[in-house]
Amino acid sequence: MYDDAKSFSFLGAQVYVYGLFIAVACALMLAALTYSCRKKNLPKGTAALLGALGIPIGLVCSRVLFCLLDSGFRGVFSPRALLSFWGGGLSMTGALLGAALAALLTARIQKISALDLLDALTPALLAFMAVARFGEPFTNDLLGRSRALTVSWLRGTVFSSADEYGIYRLDTWLIEALCAALLSGLLIAMLRKGKRRGEVLLTGMLLLGCIEVFWHSMRTDAHMFVTFVNLQQIIYACMFAAALIVFARRCGGKALWIAVGACLLDVGAIIGLEFLIDRSSISHVLLYIPYALLMAGTAALGLIFRKRSERA
Repeated sequence: MYDDAKSFSFLGAQVYVYGLFIAVACALMLAALTYSCRKKNLPKGTAALLGALGIPIGLVCSRVLFCLLDSGFRGVFSPRALLSFWGGGLSMTGALLGAALAALLTARIQKISALDLLDALTPALLAFMAVARFGEPFTNDLLGRSRALTVSWLRGTVFSSADEYGIYRLDTWLIEALCAALLSGLLIAMLRKGKRRGEVLLTGMLLLGCIEVFWHSMRTDAHMFVTFVNLQQIIYACMFAAALIVFARRCGGKALWIAVGACLLDVGAIIGLEFLIDRSSISHVLLYIPYALLMAGTAALGLIFRKRSERA
């Protein structure tokens, strides 16, 4: 864990506050998963089995993805360093992918629809993500925080705070946590409406992908970066692109070509904006406005295609 990570001694052991947040996040995820499985009328024991498989598999995938993709870790890569996950270095996207893998395995064991189970899992994972984000400030002063704020009206608000040097930064961890919590509630509500299989999963992929691509652009923790590109952003972009294309394909006609064109436009625009944010002297505010509009437009297009596909 980082040198400035918050911790305390308990019965002779060093307990990290972030670890407690993760424990609470796992408990909330299991509770939400149990509720979602009931709403989807899945067999008893499905949530417990998925929890038993998903937590360790998610942890392993979170650690492995970080170790493989973080440039700073490659210099100290070894089997021992890989196994020392308690020392810090985990990937949220790796945890999500690991949980999805566990869901596929659980569905095979239980002989149920993988899409039904992934629909139930998606809001539970977002509940986990919300609590885990709230724990980020206890690991490192810069984790989950933006570049120095140049907009005076944001300073001193609930969404910003000053670092040890008195420099105000946006608390992206807080905004990401609130977005994940709201999205989790939205998707749980969708479970009640008898949506077609995979609808909750795809909607979660679309909205979470767009949200996280934008907010990860502001982070300055420098984890899993290649030059100015955040590798977790690529994974989130693949999530929203996959959902957008599936929704468009269901619509038929020209929708698929529009979706593919939108994805290509997103790739070019995101790379260009990230380059300007990282390397140019243009005001970040002026660059993040089109960035936000781009992601909002992509999410809106996906929701339009989803609505049209329901009538197809």
